[in-house]
Amino acid sequence: FEEQALRFVGPDLYEAFFKGYTEKQWGCSPTELPASILKRLPVRFNYDDNYFFHRFQGMPEQGYTAMIEAILDHSGIDVHLETPFAPEMAGRYDHVFWSGPLDGWFGYDLGRLGYRTLDFERFTDRGDWQGCAVMNYGDADVPWTRITEHKHFSPWESHEGTVLYREYSRACAPEDVPYYPIRLVAEKALLAEYVARGQAAEGVTFVGRLGTYRYLDMDVTIREALDTAGAVLEGMAAGRPPPAFVQAPI
Repeated sequence: FEEQALRFVGPDLYEAFFKGYTEKQWGCSPTELPASILKRLPVRFNYDDNYFFHRFQGMPEQGYTAMIEAILDHSGIDVHLETPFAPEMAGRYDHVFWSGPLDGWFGYDLGRLGYRTLDFERFTDRGDWQGCAVMNYGDADVPWTRITEHKHFSPWESHEGTVLYREYSRACAPEDVPYYPIRLVAEKALLAEYVARGQAAEGVTFVGRLGTYRYLDMDVTIREALDTAGAVLEGMAAGRPPPAFVQAPI
């Protein structure tokens, strides 16, 4: 990571924007992280302040909650809240699409893959608090990594008040929600073992950020879900069982 950053932006900008933020976000030195984490970030030499290069960018007009509610409002779908799915329940179904942690499907019996998790601190104000949706804090002595002001994600709406969250990154414990796969050398070796077991498993397809142990942006997550559905339906029509992985974790 550090070598890639120094090639991208040089030592001054690296120290100002990347080093402290990365240490807080990942809990280790940037010299220990793979360059692939940094390669996701755009470096531009113009005044385009969009995060992505995509020609078309957007948010669901009513938010992701409304979008998911519309997906689940289907006669073929039953929703069971407060009902954690355990792998031993798989026998009740023809096939399972597992979006939980890949290692969780196997009861973590080879060890746990490493993740970072987030703590959120909510606060409110009036007007426009920071002028943008997300502001990163690169200084190592500032405990939070970024502040999100959600009203800026929906510029077509108008609100007098504003809701913000400070984000604090830390190591993910077993009872926490896993957010970011670390994918250091030790994790990638363990991942390879779980992937081999997953490929040998029957009646399950591993999907999503947790199921494939990859960091995915939301547009990629949706694209892969559609691609997975298409591949599975095509295979079923041809008499082939669904694969364990439509998107390869490694």
